Amino acid sequence: MRVDRKSARKVALLAVCVMSPVAVFSVMDLRINLTASHVPAGIWMAHPPDELEVGDVIDYDKDEFYAARPEVSEDRMIFAVPVVIKRVGALPGAVVARSGDALTIDGTLYSESRIGDESWRKVDYPLVVPDGCVWLMANSATAYDSRYHGPVPVNLIREKLTPVLVW
Repeated sequence: MRVDRKSARKVALLAVCVMSPVAVFSVMDLRINLTASHVPAGIWMAHPPDELEVGDVIDYDKDEFYAARPEVSEDRMIFAVPVVIKRVGALPGAVVARSGDALTIDGTLYSESRIGDESWRKVDYPLVVPDGCVWLMANSATAYDSRYHGPVPVNLIREKLTPVLVW
């Protein structure tokens, strides 16, 4: 069998073009977020989740979360992505409460975090974020976050993310 060198070069060039970004993302621990409903869309760098603060962006494994919390319904998770990116909204000891259809954390109103649909029936407000857990929030009033399933155990958080290029 004779191999056409021109075709082989094209295939090799295509493979390099496709695999180079994958290799760069893997080596540099980069993550991409394509939807701005959770945090700004863009490229993020992953770090170990040593100390968490309010406002930190993290990711966690959705499947591990549901395995740890089988009582929580998965009815709001539309996408089959295994890793979810969110922002830390509250740390252990913070009081999360309802104020009409909005959310308050330690008395501060977060009107962008409306409690819509029947989500308020799934979380018993007011609540104190327990030790070993964080309250996760998204940038969108309709995004799936702790408003729908309550606090998330810290041991399920895989990485802390810092922005490299966001839009």
